Amino acid sequence: MAKQYDLSYKPGEDALQYYKRLAKVADQRLVRLEKLAETPNFENVTAYAYARAQRDISRYTEGGHRFNTKPPLNQDGTVNTRLLNEKIADIKTFISSVSSTKAGIISTYQKRAKTLNDKYGTAYSWEDLADYFQSGDFEKHKKDYGSETIFKALGKIKRAENKVLNDIDNNTKRQISDKVALDVAIKMLKTQNTHVYKMYTKEERQLLLDELER
Repeated sequence: MAKQYDLSYKPGEDALQYYKRLAKVADQRLVRLEKLAETPNFENVTAYAYARAQRDISRYTEGGHRFNTKPPLNQDGTVNTRLLNEKIADIKTFISSVSSTKAGIISTYQKRAKTLNDKYGTAYSWEDLADYFQSGDFEKHKKDYGSETIFKALGKIKRAENKVLNDIDNNTKRQISDKVALDVAIKMLKTQNTHVYKMYTKEERQLLLDELER
């Protein structure tokens, strides 16, 4: 399990010192993620917490790419505590995100992939799941259907993919053990602008749908 950074104040540390310390930690992580994105299997890491961090930074610093900048000031030159606290909150959100470090990304999604694969007999890689979960689609689907059904739906999609790829000829009508999960799997493959939809080409989606709708 990746070790979490201690976000508590140090003894005698004021808000400005706290901000500068956290900003430095966050910026180091941003740099590491940029370098990590240049390595195989990690090309998409800047689409996760990194992307949100850049959006947050842009709200305070036009054209900026790092958290550690001069603190926001009032017209009289004093620190704007409201804006400073907002920046601190954004930094804490980034540092707390599992996708702000390589170790966090791997440990979290490897565990999820193992759970899914062990329970539903699938063969998802942690990279597959990282892309799906971080795309934001999981939270939307979970709200509508619940995480258990989503995992079952992913399992059905993967098993259908394996059947198509292995060209298994099976004319026996399948018994559907969980109709809801099957319906969700089909809907996920038909809903445009979602991660699962984009994972496959038009032809691949049709093959998967043909298999699921048999």
